[in-house]
Amino acid sequence: MKKILQGVLLLSTLSLGTQASANNSEAAAEKNWSVGVGSYAFTLASDNSYNSDLDFSGFNLAAGYAFNNHFQIRGTYFSLENDDLSSLESSGFDVMAYGGVGLSKPGFRGYGGAGFFSDKWKFTQFSKSISGIQAGGGVGYNWGSVALDFVLTLRQADKYSDELFESGNYVAMSGNLSVSYLF
Repeated sequence: MKKILQGVLLLSTLSLGTQASANNSEAAAEKNWSVGVGSYAFTLASDNSYNSDLDFSGFNLAAGYAFNNHFQIRGTYFSLENDDLSSLESSGFDVMAYGGVGLSKPGFRGYGGAGFFSDKWKFTQFSKSISGIQAGGGVGYNWGSVALDFVLTLRQADKYSDELFESGNYVAMSGNLSVSYLF
């Protein structure tokens, strides 16, 4: 996880340096499409003392289309490993609709929205697919051709508790830090 985060930060630093020399008129142009890569973390926390929290980390690939500076559809693929059990893996995708500012033009980005997730857990012979709705939001900065975003989402936690765990209250939360190329 640490190496992935270091790689994302190095990539974003190099991209920002490249953008500093770009023409200002080019930076003002609206960029609707985006593709990106980053680090991704997921936790399933329980208030039940018999169950420990499950923490996952890994990478994500994202692609999006901003219809204008205030509305975007973004899809994200993630591949994660459990931080305690390396044989427990999680992979899947989510699709989100975001409303906010700075989604296609340079400057500050702030947005919130809702969408759908699909998560598949694998553990040796065990495999289970879980899907549901989620809500989230993010902040970041758009330099014209490059954007850096931090996004948090809350998933429908009862989907996990119904399938995998005993009684208790759960919180299912994911976060990712991504660097994207905008075109």
